[in-house]
Amino acid sequence: MATINLFIKNKDVKQTSITAIIRDGGKRIILSTGIKIPPKHWSAKNQKVLGVNPDAIQYNRIITEFKSKAFSIYQDAKLKGLIVNGEYMREMMTPKEKAVSKVNTFWDAYDNYLEYISNKNADKTIKKFNTLKNKHLKGFEETKKVSFDLDNIGVTFFNSFQSFLESHQKLRVDSVGKYLKNFKTFLNWCVLMNITENEEYKKFKVKHQPQTLRPILTKAEIEKLSNTSFDADYLNNAKDLLVLSCLTGLRFSDYSKINKAHIRTDQNGKRYITIRQTKTNEPIEVPLNKTSNRIVDDLLEGVKVRVISNQKLNKYIKEVCKLAEIDELFEVHEFRGKFKTSKKVHKYELIETHTGRRSFASNLLIDGLNSEIVMKFTGHTDYKSFMRYVNVPKTEEMDLVRRALGG
Repeated sequence: MATINLFIKNKDVKQTSITAIIRDGGKRIILSTGIKIPPKHWSAKNQKVLGVNPDAIQYNRIITEFKSKAFSIYQDAKLKGLIVNGEYMREMMTPKEKAVSKVNTFWDAYDNYLEYISNKNADKTIKKFNTLKNKHLKGFEETKKVSFDLDNIGVTFFNSFQSFLESHQKLRVDSVGKYLKNFKTFLNWCVLMNITENEEYKKFKVKHQPQTLRPILTKAEIEKLSNTSFDADYLNNAKDLLVLSCLTGLRFSDYSKINKAHIRTDQNGKRYITIRQTKTNEPIEVPLNKTSNRIVDDLLEGVKVRVISNQKLNKYIKEVCKLAEIDELFEVHEFRGKFKTSKKVHKYELIETHTGRRSFASNLLIDGLNSEIVMKFTGHTDYKSFMRYVNVPKTEEMDLVRRALGG
């Protein structure tokens, strides 16, 4: 039987959102009422705003109506045999009306968007949008003495904001592009939610940096790492985590949370990992080979292989690759505005936790696997983004064509 209850999202902040949660068996749908109050103004027992809040009467009326309406919509849809999820409920709770009554300024809209993505995105994504708001948009507003109006954001605004990110914030071209892309994502949501009808911003084209050099670890280098032992335990630990990523294609956020529930065995006795990806919330299955099986067992045991922070792992794997003499020289270029600087660095300096995932995909392509098959095991859904992601060296591409031609 379905139930609906109200609760506050966070007790440790100055202002927290009042949220409704519908439970029906194993189903759980979370909806925001759009109201924020100090945590001490909330009665968890009575699910009401306490009288000490000056707007208690109004807020309690709103949340009571919200609760009744949400439950009625859910029950009606269920009786009609419809698939009821969070997206359906949010749409049926008339976002148009909410947009008109609740969103009065640009910053209201942005805060509502942050609340919206908090229920469906990874912490890393939410952090990027918070940084965009607090550091860059607020910085732009204060430095340039501008006020934001959703109905007037167009190409001129974007050109000025891009210049600010490059010249004042001193960001690289690729970082500027990512922030502008995220800002467009927010504006797209505003249009979708009928907060604004202005779509002039879509005429602005985000400037992309030339392809960044992202080396991969070859199969020979991965095997070399796997067979190398170091004097320090922390280096062996970092090496195994890197190799595991190279052999499974899992992100750090996923292989760092592996437990016994994620390990399955097929009808042939072969083990594989099944896990819901943290970034996309989509399930994925990846087979294990002899080496990755051993590392997973050690990781589950938690003695020889242990999870460490992403920051420490990024530091240690550079040391690991340097000691393993993965030191080929590369020329790298950095773009800031119109300026380009170049320098030569050793390959080990460019190795990061994401190198493992990129190496996994690239090496499968080099071995001749169809890109559509590889995408199933990396979780990519867009072919263009996948091809920008992988890095098959030119020499390997030539060999692939040569083998296909029979020579």
